[in-house]
Amino acid sequence: MSFNFVGSTKVLKNIEEITSIDDLNSDNIELVRGETPIDINDQCLQLCKDYLSGEWIQQTVDTITVRRITGGLTNQIYYCGINEPNMTSKVPQEVAVKLYGEKYLKNSNENYERLNDVIIDLMVSENEIGPKIYAIFEHGELQKYYKHRQFRIAEQSNPKLVDEVFRKLARIHAMDVPIKRTNNRLDRINELYKFIFEDNVDIKEILETNNCQTLLNTDIKSEIEFIRNLIVKANSPIVFSHCDYRSSNLLVTESADQTDGPIVVCDFEYGSYGYRGYDFILLTREWGQKASDSTSRGLPLDVSVIQPLIEIYVNECENIFGKQFTANEINSVDHIINEINLFHFW
Repeated sequence: MSFNFVGSTKVLKNIEEITSIDDLNSDNIELVRGETPIDINDQCLQLCKDYLSGEWIQQTVDTITVRRITGGLTNQIYYCGINEPNMTSKVPQEVAVKLYGEKYLKNSNENYERLNDVIIDLMVSENEIGPKIYAIFEHGELQKYYKHRQFRIAEQSNPKLVDEVFRKLARIHAMDVPIKRTNNRLDRINELYKFIFEDNVDIKEILETNNCQTLLNTDIKSEIEFIRNLIVKANSPIVFSHCDYRSSNLLVTESADQTDGPIVVCDFEYGSYGYRGYDFILLTREWGQKASDSTSRGLPLDVSVIQPLIEIYVNECENIFGKQFTANEINSVDHIINEINLFHFW
C-alpha cells in the first residue's frame, strides 16, 4: 500500500501493462494491479456506511470522492473521502479502502492466511507501527488515510527519520505475534526449484529461447546448498519479520503543520517469523540510491555507513528488552552487521 501526496505527476500504470525493463522507471510511473471495478464508488461508500456510520450515512456517490491509490501490488487501495467533511466529527471523514488481492507468493499453504494478515495488521495498528485500522471485513480493511511521501534517498539524510526507521524495525522484531513460528523460507526455495526445474518440462526450452546462458550453465541445486550454508553460518535469530522492509513501504506522513510526522510502516502481507538479518537487506540495498537506480544493488554497505544504523536498532532493542539483550554477543552490532553481509548474497 502506498499513498502519494496530492500533486504527483507520475503516470498510473497497471502492472499487467509492463512489457520491458524501461517500463519500470519508478521516477515516471506508479504501478497498480488489476482493473478498477466499475462499481468501486458504490462499494467504498457502502463499506463506509456499514462500518463507520456517522456522517457517512447521509452521503451518496455524488457527495464523496473515490480514487485509486498507487502502490498495493498485492491488494487494491482506494481513497474515499467526504467532499464537505465535518472537521469536528469523531468519525473519519476520509479513509483508505484496502481490498484484498491474490498474493504472488503465499506465506503458507494454510487456508487461513488472511486470518494471519488480520492479526498482524491489528497488532501493528495497536502498537502504532502500521496504518490505523478502523474496520475489518471479509475481503479487506478500512484504514486511516495518510498524506505522505516515501522514505527515499533524500529522507536518508534526515537523522530524525533514519532513527525512526531503525527503531521501528526493532519494535517489529520485538513483537510476539500469535501465528505459526515455523521459518520455512529455505523450504520455499526448494519447492520453487522443484516446480521450475523438475516439474516444468518446458523450462530448458524457455531458457534456450530467451538465451538465459547463466541459468543454463549453472547448477542451481549447488547454489541453493551454498545459500543454505551461508544462512547457517550467519547464526541469525528467528524473529517476527516484515519480510519486505523497503523504502516504498515506509511512509513519511505529513503532520498538521505540514512538517514530517511519524513514519508508518505498511504492507505486512508477507509478515512472518524469519531470520533477523534478512529484514535489513532490502532497505540497505537501496541505501544511497534512487528508486530507479539498479546498477549497484546487492553489494553490502560499507561498515562506516551501516554501523550507525545498526547502533540505532540495537539501542532500541535494549530499551525494549533491557541490558540482557546487549549482554548476549549474538545481539552485538558486529554480529548483526555480519548477518546482513551474509544475507546480501541470498
